[in-house]
Amino acid sequence: MLLPTPVILIINQARLAAEFSSVLEKTGSKVHAVTSFEEANELLSFLHPDIIILPNQLDGVSSGDGRLYCQQIRATLAPPRPVLVLLHPSTDVTERINAFRYGADDVLGDPIDKNELAIRVLAHLRRRQEEFSNPLTQLPGPNLIRRMLEQCLYSDKAWSVLSLDLNKIRVYNETYGDLAGDQLIKALAAILLDCADETEFVGHLEADDFIMVTRPEVAERKAELICQQFDNVSSRFYPKGDIARGYLISTGRGGIRRRVPLISIAIGIVSNTVKKFQSYIDVLTTARDHRNVAKQRQGSFWVSDSNIEEELLAASSGQGQSQSQYLAGMLHSHNNSDPSTLIERISRILVVEPDGAMACLLQETLALEGYVVQVTSSADDALELARFEPPDLILLESNLIDRKMDGWNLCRALKADDVLSKIWIVMATSHPDQSLALEAGADLYLPKPFDIPNLLTEVSLLLRSRV
Repeated sequence: MLLPTPVILIINQARLAAEFSSVLEKTGSKVHAVTSFEEANELLSFLHPDIIILPNQLDGVSSGDGRLYCQQIRATLAPPRPVLVLLHPSTDVTERINAFRYGADDVLGDPIDKNELAIRVLAHLRRRQEEFSNPLTQLPGPNLIRRMLEQCLYSDKAWSVLSLDLNKIRVYNETYGDLAGDQLIKALAAILLDCADETEFVGHLEADDFIMVTRPEVAERKAELICQQFDNVSSRFYPKGDIARGYLISTGRGGIRRRVPLISIAIGIVSNTVKKFQSYIDVLTTARDHRNVAKQRQGSFWVSDSNIEEELLAASSGQGQSQSQYLAGMLHSHNNSDPSTLIERISRILVVEPDGAMACLLQETLALEGYVVQVTSSADDALELARFEPPDLILLESNLIDRKMDGWNLCRALKADDVLSKIWIVMATSHPDQSLALEAGADLYLPKPFDIPNLLTEVSLLLRSRV
């Protein structure tokens, strides 16, 4: 697996700096050499070295105290700061200890054998890599990811970045525990390493958030392979009952039950062949935007620069607005970092409730929240209304007596329809069997009598997640 190139800054007299550079470049590092602390300060304004090698006293035209410079570096550079290796001519223990007190991380003899210096530098680089690795997966963490992406930005080579995370990992952790979730994350890390070759980089930002740096011509094939491998192994992390049912049941306060899909993977792919990025943050943000579009699909899926517009258009289906309006808003938001540019729309809710007083209460309460609300007591009428103009959410009572179709059958009919299946269904019912509601296809089971503020909160969460 590829790692970011280490950067070493040498501050010393020209002859010694050149000698050290010739040896340290053999470690695979990028070496910069300067002859004064002033020149070093200029480089540090844009260079982020892993190690600075400097003398205790810099003699010549630009003289200076290396110990004081170590003190300055510690006081001015924000973490992660470079490792400070001080070359000290004295063998006196007290003087060397004093150098550590000034801020040096390592004190070596001066003069020093150049090969010995290279060995010490390699030791520091290995330790630095370990410190900057994610403790769960041992993959490069945020600092090494930043270094890798910055080197990509400065490179003239073509590259692609895959941003990956797991869908519904929070619900998985709540259901099976954090330890089980950690094992699933480690399994994803193992898959990424298996799919990566020696020219590719894999990093672990946090939790279930990973990236891969690869070549544009193989990026989509890599994403497809990762999705396939993850789907092949993910079933091992569930009891047989959950696999047979095809979804998890998330339990909330007040008896609320949610139907949650089995865990899957979402991948967003960006490339410098399509867009010129301004910073590593720009790379990560754009890749995550693509990844969030991939999350709108069921199961493991990837979205790249080549199919982003198609997927945004597909995501608009069944949202209660024209595809052209939705796509225009999403594309404008995708190309503009200001979230206020996203076209706003009013969510529509269909209430199917046989109790007249409850129906009136729900209609008035939801309308006060800014929703457009339709009310009916008939499942047959509700199905016709949904087909004519699909709402964003249906609030459904199961017990619709003396009618051709009850709430359970209406829920099944809606979820069996390719277009209407994307409508959120909240089964708000006095029926005690929550599993029956979820098996019928409801996204949320809300037992009656329910608390109105809780209902409004759950409705808002569902509608916001779709947007």
